[in-house]
Amino acid sequence: MTMFTAKDQDGRDIVVTRGNVAFLKAGNNQYTCGCCEEKLILKAGEINIPHFSHLASSKCRFASEGESERHLSGKKYFLEWLILQDFQADVEVYLRGIKRQADILVDERTVIEYQCSTVPVHELRQRTEDYHLAGLGVHWILGQDIRMVKGRYYLTTFQQAFIKQKSNLGYYLVQYLPEINCWTLLYHITMDTINRFYARSMTFDGRVGFDVIKKAIGRIKYATFYVKRDLAFERQKQCYFYTRFKKQSLFLKDLYEQGYYLQHLPIEIGVVLPMQFRVKTPAMEWQFYLWRDFFRGMDCEESFQLDHLLTVFVKNVVPMPLIWDEDRTELCLAYLQFLCKQGILRRSSAGYYTMSRQMKELVNDEAYFLDI
Repeated sequence: MTMFTAKDQDGRDIVVTRGNVAFLKAGNNQYTCGCCEEKLILKAGEINIPHFSHLASSKCRFASEGESERHLSGKKYFLEWLILQDFQADVEVYLRGIKRQADILVDERTVIEYQCSTVPVHELRQRTEDYHLAGLGVHWILGQDIRMVKGRYYLTTFQQAFIKQKSNLGYYLVQYLPEINCWTLLYHITMDTINRFYARSMTFDGRVGFDVIKKAIGRIKYATFYVKRDLAFERQKQCYFYTRFKKQSLFLKDLYEQGYYLQHLPIEIGVVLPMQFRVKTPAMEWQFYLWRDFFRGMDCEESFQLDHLLTVFVKNVVPMPLIWDEDRTELCLAYLQFLCKQGILRRSSAGYYTMSRQMKELVNDEAYFLDI
Protein backbone atom coordinates (compact mmCIF):
# COMPACT_ATOMS: atom_id res chain seq x y z
CA MET A 1 0.00 0.00 0.00
CA THR A 2 1.17 3.50 -0.76
CA MET A 3 0.65 6.10 1.93
CA PHE A 4 1.66 9.61 2.92
CA THR A 5 2.01 9.08 6.66
CA ALA A 6 4.64 7.10 8.54
CA LYS A 7 6.26 7.07 11.97
CA ASP A 8 9.93 7.93 12.43
CA GLN A 9 12.23 6.21 14.91
CA ASP A 10 11.06 8.58 17.65
CA GLY A 11 7.41 7.60 17.11
CA ARG A 12 6.41 10.91 15.51
CA ASP A 13 3.96 11.04 12.63
CA ILE A 14 5.64 12.19 9.42
CA VAL A 15 3.69 13.31 6.35
CA VAL A 16 5.69 13.35 3.12
CA THR A 17 5.16 16.16 0.59
CA ARG A 18 7.10 17.46 -2.39
CA GLY A 19 8.23 20.29 -0.15
CA ASN A 20 9.88 18.12 2.51
CA VAL A 21 10.88 15.01 0.56
CA ALA A 22 14.49 16.17 0.07
CA PHE A 23 14.80 16.84 3.80
CA LEU A 24 13.39 13.42 4.68
CA LYS A 25 15.75 11.69 2.25
CA ALA A 26 18.77 13.52 3.66
CA GLY A 27 17.87 12.51 7.21
CA ASN A 28 18.35 8.83 6.46
CA ASN A 29 15.68 7.93 9.00
CA GLN A 30 13.87 4.62 9.40
CA TYR A 31 10.11 4.79 8.84
CA THR A 32 7.43 2.36 9.99
CA CYS A 33 3.71 1.87 9.40
CA GLY A 34 1.48 3.22 12.15
CA CYS A 35 -0.90 0.30 11.67
CA CYS A 36 1.38 -2.76 11.53
CA GLU A 37 4.73 -1.26 12.61
CA GLU A 38 6.46 -2.82 9.60
CA LYS A 39 9.24 -1.00 7.72
CA LEU A 40 8.23 1.50 5.03
CA ILE A 41 10.21 2.73 2.04
CA LEU A 42 10.20 6.41 1.06
CA LYS A 43 9.60 6.72 -2.69
CA ALA A 44 9.92 10.01 -4.56
CA GLY A 45 10.35 10.00 -8.32
CA GLU A 46 9.96 12.75 -10.91
CA ILE A 47 6.41 11.74 -11.94
CA ASN A 48 4.48 10.09 -9.12
CA ILE A 49 3.52 11.79 -5.87
CA PRO A 50 6.08 11.20 -3.06
CA HIS A 51 4.85 8.47 -0.72
CA PHE A 52 5.76 5.68 1.65
CA SER A 53 5.32 2.08 0.59
CA HIS A 54 5.24 -1.32 2.31
CA LEU A 55 7.65 -4.03 1.25
CA ALA A 56 6.26 -6.56 -1.22
CA SER A 57 6.30 -9.22 1.52
CA SER A 58 4.24 -7.09 3.92
CA LYS A 59 1.49 -8.75 5.97
CA CYS A 60 -0.21 -5.45 6.84
CA ARG A 61 -3.97 -5.68 6.39
CA PHE A 62 -3.90 -2.30 4.65
CA ALA A 63 -1.00 -3.18 2.35
CA SER A 64 -3.26 -5.37 0.21
CA GLU A 65 -5.73 -2.58 -0.55
CA GLY A 66 -3.53 -0.75 -3.05
CA GLU A 67 -4.05 2.85 -4.10
CA SER A 68 -4.32 4.51 -7.46
CA GLU A 69 -2.61 7.75 -8.35
CA ARG A 70 -6.07 9.36 -8.32
CA HIS A 71 -6.67 8.22 -4.75
CA LEU A 72 -3.32 9.54 -3.60
CA SER A 73 -3.90 12.87 -5.36
CA GLY A 74 -7.37 13.12 -3.85
CA LYS A 75 -6.19 12.55 -0.29
CA LYS A 76 -3.38 15.08 -0.76
CA TYR A 77 -5.89 17.62 -2.09
CA PHE A 78 -8.36 17.16 0.79
CA LEU A 79 -5.61 17.52 3.37
CA GLU A 80 -4.23 20.76 1.88
CA TRP A 81 -7.69 22.18 1.07
CA LEU A 82 -8.91 21.70 4.64
CA ILE A 83 -5.75 23.04 6.29
CA LEU A 84 -5.87 26.19 4.13
CA GLN A 85 -9.33 26.85 5.61
CA ASP A 86 -8.13 26.49 9.20
CA PHE A 87 -9.53 23.02 9.79
CA GLN A 88 -7.42 20.62 11.79
CA ALA A 89 -6.88 17.81 9.29
CA ASP A 90 -4.73 14.70 9.42
CA VAL A 91 -4.18 12.17 6.66
CA GLU A 92 -4.20 8.36 7.05
CA VAL A 93 -5.09 8.32 10.73
CA TYR A 94 -5.06 4.82 12.22
CA LEU A 95 -7.84 4.42 14.81
CA ARG A 96 -6.69 1.59 17.06
CA GLY A 97 -10.00 1.27 18.89
CA ILE A 98 -11.78 0.12 15.73
CA LYS A 99 -8.70 -0.97 13.74
CA ARG A 100 -9.50 1.34 10.84
CA GLN A 101 -7.39 3.83 8.92
CA ALA A 102 -9.29 6.97 7.94
CA ASP A 103 -8.28 8.75 4.73
CA ILE A 104 -8.72 12.16 6.39
CA LEU A 105 -9.68 12.99 9.98
CA VAL A 106 -11.09 16.51 10.39
CA ASP A 107 -11.12 18.26 13.79
CA GLU A 108 -10.84 14.82 15.42
CA ARG A 109 -14.55 14.23 14.90
CA THR A 110 -15.26 13.74 11.19
CA VAL A 111 -13.83 11.24 8.70
CA ILE A 112 -13.62 11.89 4.96
CA GLU A 113 -13.33 8.74 2.87
CA TYR A 114 -12.38 9.12 -0.79
CA GLN A 115 -13.35 6.01 -2.74
CA CYS A 116 -12.01 5.44 -6.25
CA SER A 117 -12.07 1.65 -6.62
CA THR A 118 -15.16 -0.56 -6.78
CA VAL A 119 -15.37 -2.80 -3.73
CA PRO A 120 -18.28 -4.66 -2.08
CA VAL A 121 -20.68 -2.09 -0.65
CA HIS A 122 -20.99 -4.02 2.60
CA GLU A 123 -17.31 -3.19 3.27
CA LEU A 124 -18.02 0.54 3.02
CA ARG A 125 -21.09 0.11 5.19
CA GLN A 126 -19.08 -1.76 7.84
CA ARG A 127 -16.44 0.97 7.85
CA THR A 128 -19.16 3.58 8.30
CA GLU A 129 -20.68 1.66 11.21
CA ASP A 130 -17.25 1.31 12.82
CA TYR A 131 -16.60 5.06 12.54
CA HIS A 132 -19.98 5.78 14.11
CA LEU A 133 -19.13 3.32 16.89
CA ALA A 134 -16.04 5.44 17.57
CA GLY A 135 -18.23 8.56 17.78
CA LEU A 136 -17.11 9.94 14.42
CA GLY A 137 -19.15 11.34 11.57
CA VAL A 138 -18.21 10.17 8.07
CA HIS A 139 -18.57 11.57 4.55
CA TRP A 140 -17.98 9.37 1.49
CA ILE A 141 -16.82 11.13 -1.68
CA LEU A 142 -16.90 9.31 -4.99
CA GLY A 143 -13.68 9.32 -7.02
CA GLN A 144 -14.98 7.53 -10.11
CA ASP A 145 -15.97 8.93 -13.50
CA ILE A 146 -19.71 9.16 -14.18
CA ARG A 147 -20.87 8.57 -17.73
CA MET A 148 -23.57 10.46 -19.60
CA VAL A 149 -25.89 8.38 -21.78
CA LYS A 150 -28.26 10.30 -24.06
CA GLY A 151 -28.51 13.25 -21.70
CA ARG A 152 -28.93 11.10 -18.60
CA TYR A 153 -26.41 10.13 -15.95
CA TYR A 154 -25.40 6.47 -15.96
CA LEU A 155 -24.71 5.34 -12.39
CA THR A 156 -23.44 1.85 -11.67
CA THR A 157 -24.93 -0.11 -8.78
CA PHE A 158 -21.79 0.67 -6.80
CA GLN A 159 -22.07 4.42 -7.48
CA GLN A 160 -25.73 4.39 -6.48
CA ALA A 161 -24.68 3.25 -3.01
CA PHE A 162 -23.12 6.72 -2.48
CA ILE A 163 -26.43 8.51 -2.97
CA LYS A 164 -27.81 10.15 0.17
CA GLN A 165 -30.97 12.11 0.85
CA LYS A 166 -31.33 15.63 2.21
CA SER A 167 -34.35 17.89 2.49
CA ASN A 168 -33.35 20.52 -0.08
CA LEU A 169 -31.14 18.33 -2.29
CA GLY A 170 -33.41 15.30 -2.54
CA TYR A 171 -31.22 12.37 -3.55
CA TYR A 172 -27.64 13.52 -4.12
CA LEU A 173 -24.00 12.43 -4.31
CA VAL A 174 -20.63 14.20 -4.24
CA GLN A 175 -17.77 13.51 -6.67
CA TYR A 176 -14.23 14.88 -6.80
CA LEU A 177 -11.77 14.39 -9.69
CA PRO A 178 -8.18 15.51 -8.97
CA GLU A 179 -7.13 15.46 -12.65
CA ILE A 180 -9.31 18.49 -13.30
CA ASN A 181 -9.41 19.65 -9.67
CA CYS A 182 -13.18 19.83 -9.70
CA TRP A 183 -16.03 19.03 -7.32
CA THR A 184 -19.38 17.91 -8.73
CA LEU A 185 -22.64 17.76 -6.80
CA LEU A 186 -25.40 15.73 -8.44
CA TYR A 187 -28.70 16.53 -6.78
CA HIS A 188 -32.45 16.04 -7.27
CA ILE A 189 -31.51 12.59 -8.63
CA THR A 190 -34.51 10.85 -10.17
CA MET A 191 -34.59 7.40 -11.77
CA ASP A 192 -35.50 7.18 -15.43
CA THR A 193 -34.69 3.57 -16.30
CA ILE A 194 -32.30 0.97 -14.89
CA ASN A 195 -29.00 2.72 -14.05
CA ARG A 196 -30.06 5.89 -15.89
CA PHE A 197 -31.00 9.01 -13.96
CA TYR A 198 -32.11 12.56 -14.38
CA ALA A 199 -30.21 14.96 -12.10
CA ARG A 200 -29.18 18.55 -11.72
CA SER A 201 -25.49 19.27 -11.26
CA MET A 202 -23.38 21.94 -9.66
CA THR A 203 -19.61 22.08 -10.17
CA PHE A 204 -16.95 23.88 -8.16
CA ASP A 205 -13.32 24.60 -8.91
CA GLY A 206 -11.12 22.81 -6.38
CA ARG A 207 -9.64 26.09 -5.19
CA VAL A 208 -13.01 27.39 -4.02
CA GLY A 209 -13.42 27.66 -0.26
CA PHE A 210 -15.80 25.55 1.82
CA ASP A 211 -17.93 28.58 2.73
CA VAL A 212 -18.56 29.34 -0.95
CA ILE A 213 -19.67 25.76 -1.60
CA LYS A 214 -21.86 25.72 1.52
CA LYS A 215 -23.53 29.01 0.56
CA ALA A 216 -24.26 27.84 -3.00
CA ILE A 217 -25.77 24.57 -1.77
CA GLY A 218 -27.86 26.45 0.80
CA ARG A 219 -29.63 28.32 -2.02
CA ILE A 220 -30.91 25.09 -3.62
CA LYS A 221 -34.63 24.51 -3.18
CA TYR A 222 -36.13 21.04 -3.17
CA ALA A 223 -37.52 19.96 -6.51
CA THR A 224 -37.88 16.78 -8.49
CA PHE A 225 -37.86 16.07 -12.19
CA TYR A 226 -41.34 15.62 -13.55
CA VAL A 227 -41.30 12.52 -15.70
CA LYS A 228 -44.54 12.01 -17.60
CA ARG A 229 -45.36 8.31 -17.53
CA ASP A 230 -47.00 6.64 -20.51
CA LEU A 231 -48.30 3.64 -18.58
CA ALA A 232 -49.38 1.69 -21.63
CA PHE A 233 -46.02 2.16 -23.34
CA GLU A 234 -44.13 1.23 -20.17
CA ARG A 235 -46.22 -1.92 -19.84
CA GLN A 236 -45.42 -2.82 -23.44
CA LYS A 237 -41.69 -2.49 -22.76
CA GLN A 238 -41.99 -4.58 -19.60
CA CYS A 239 -43.91 -7.32 -21.42
CA TYR A 240 -41.17 -7.45 -24.03
CA PHE A 241 -38.43 -7.50 -21.39
CA TYR A 242 -39.94 -10.37 -19.41
CA THR A 243 -40.85 -12.34 -22.52
CA ARG A 244 -37.44 -11.83 -24.12
CA PHE A 245 -35.07 -12.02 -21.16
CA LYS A 246 -36.87 -13.46 -18.12
CA LYS A 247 -38.99 -16.29 -19.49
CA GLN A 248 -37.70 -18.65 -16.81
CA SER A 249 -38.01 -16.22 -13.91
CA LEU A 250 -39.73 -17.32 -10.72
CA PHE A 251 -41.97 -14.28 -11.01
CA LEU A 252 -43.40 -15.28 -14.39
CA LYS A 253 -43.76 -18.87 -13.22
CA ASP A 254 -45.62 -17.70 -10.12
CA LEU A 255 -47.75 -15.37 -12.24
CA TYR A 256 -48.87 -17.99 -14.76
CA GLU A 257 -49.39 -20.75 -12.20
CA GLN A 258 -51.94 -18.52 -10.50
CA GLY A 259 -53.76 -17.88 -13.75
CA TYR A 260 -52.53 -14.34 -14.40
CA TYR A 261 -51.06 -12.91 -17.60
CA LEU A 262 -48.57 -10.09 -17.65
CA GLN A 263 -50.46 -8.27 -20.40
CA HIS A 264 -53.73 -8.41 -18.43
CA LEU A 265 -52.52 -7.02 -15.11
CA PRO A 266 -53.98 -3.65 -14.10
CA ILE A 267 -52.21 -0.80 -15.87
CA GLU A 268 -51.30 0.71 -12.47
CA ILE A 269 -48.92 -2.20 -11.81
CA GLY A 270 -45.30 -1.85 -12.93
CA VAL A 271 -44.99 1.92 -12.46
CA VAL A 272 -41.31 2.91 -12.22
CA LEU A 273 -41.15 5.56 -9.50
CA PRO A 274 -38.26 8.05 -9.11
CA MET A 275 -36.82 6.19 -6.09
CA GLN A 276 -37.27 2.67 -7.50
CA PHE A 277 -33.47 2.35 -7.60
CA ARG A 278 -33.47 1.94 -3.80
CA VAL A 279 -34.66 -1.69 -4.11
CA LYS A 280 -33.51 -4.60 -6.28
CA THR A 281 -37.03 -5.96 -6.82
CA PRO A 282 -38.49 -4.64 -10.12
CA ALA A 283 -41.55 -2.40 -9.86
CA MET A 284 -43.65 -4.90 -11.81
CA GLU A 285 -43.00 -7.60 -9.24
CA TRP A 286 -43.43 -5.85 -5.90
CA GLN A 287 -46.47 -3.93 -7.13
CA PHE A 288 -48.06 -7.16 -8.39
CA TYR A 289 -47.67 -8.80 -5.00
CA LEU A 290 -49.11 -5.72 -3.25
CA TRP A 291 -52.13 -5.97 -5.55
CA ARG A 292 -52.49 -9.74 -5.26
CA ASP A 293 -51.96 -10.01 -1.51
CA PHE A 294 -53.61 -6.77 -0.39
CA PHE A 295 -55.53 -4.53 -2.77
CA ARG A 296 -57.31 -7.23 -4.78
CA GLY A 297 -59.17 -8.52 -1.74
CA MET A 298 -60.54 -5.12 -0.75
CA ASP A 299 -63.99 -3.71 -1.53
CA CYS A 300 -64.76 -0.17 -2.61
CA GLU A 301 -64.93 2.27 0.33
CA GLU A 302 -63.06 -0.17 2.52
CA SER A 303 -60.30 1.44 4.58
CA PHE A 304 -56.95 0.03 5.62
CA GLN A 305 -54.11 0.95 7.93
CA LEU A 306 -50.83 1.96 6.35
CA ASP A 307 -48.77 -0.26 8.68
CA HIS A 308 -50.60 -3.37 7.41
CA LEU A 309 -49.71 -2.54 3.80
CA LEU A 310 -46.08 -1.75 4.69
CA THR A 311 -45.76 -5.23 6.20
CA VAL A 312 -46.68 -6.73 2.82
CA PHE A 313 -44.34 -4.32 1.01
CA VAL A 314 -41.29 -5.10 3.16
CA LYS A 315 -41.94 -8.82 2.72
CA ASN A 316 -41.79 -8.54 -1.08
CA VAL A 317 -38.83 -6.24 -1.72
CA VAL A 318 -35.08 -6.84 -1.61
CA PRO A 319 -33.24 -3.62 -0.68
CA MET A 320 -30.24 -2.37 -2.65
CA PRO A 321 -26.98 -2.30 -0.67
CA LEU A 322 -26.33 1.21 0.65
CA ILE A 323 -23.56 2.78 2.69
CA TRP A 324 -26.03 4.51 5.01
CA ASP A 325 -29.27 3.37 6.61
CA GLU A 326 -32.39 4.54 4.83
CA ASP A 327 -36.11 3.99 5.24
CA ARG A 328 -37.08 2.10 2.06
CA THR A 329 -40.80 2.34 2.86
CA GLU A 330 -40.79 5.80 1.24
CA LEU A 331 -41.00 3.94 -2.06
CA CYS A 332 -44.26 2.34 -0.98
CA LEU A 333 -45.59 5.73 0.15
CA ALA A 334 -44.73 7.17 -3.27
CA TYR A 335 -46.73 4.37 -4.89
CA LEU A 336 -49.71 5.12 -2.67
CA GLN A 337 -49.47 8.77 -3.69
CA PHE A 338 -49.51 7.67 -7.34
CA LEU A 339 -52.60 5.51 -6.74
CA CYS A 340 -54.32 8.47 -5.08
CA LYS A 341 -53.65 10.61 -8.18
CA GLN A 342 -55.10 7.81 -10.34
CA GLY A 343 -58.28 7.80 -8.25
CA ILE A 344 -57.70 4.27 -6.93
CA LEU A 345 -57.17 5.38 -3.33
CA ARG A 346 -57.78 8.39 -1.17
CA ARG A 347 -56.16 9.25 2.09
CA SER A 348 -58.89 9.26 4.70
CA SER A 349 -56.90 10.17 7.83
CA ALA A 350 -53.39 9.98 9.23
CA GLY A 351 -52.16 6.45 8.67
CA TYR A 352 -55.33 5.31 6.89
CA TYR A 353 -56.38 5.02 3.24
CA THR A 354 -59.69 4.17 1.59
CA MET A 355 -60.20 2.21 -1.60
CA SER A 356 -62.10 4.46 -4.04
CA ARG A 357 -62.21 1.94 -6.86
CA GLN A 358 -60.59 -1.36 -7.72
CA MET A 359 -57.63 -1.67 -10.04
CA LYS A 360 -59.13 -3.28 -13.13
CA GLU A 361 -57.53 -6.16 -14.99
CA LEU A 362 -57.28 -5.58 -18.73
CA VAL A 363 -59.39 -7.74 -21.01
CA ASN A 364 -58.20 -9.08 -24.37
CA ASP A 365 -59.34 -6.19 -26.54
CA GLU A 366 -57.68 -3.70 -24.15
CA ALA A 367 -54.42 -5.62 -23.97
CA TYR A 368 -53.99 -6.66 -27.59
CA PHE A 369 -51.39 -3.93 -28.20
CA LEU A 370 -49.23 -5.41 -25.45
CA ASP A 371 -48.81 -8.77 -27.17
CA ILE A 372 -45.27 -9.48 -28.22
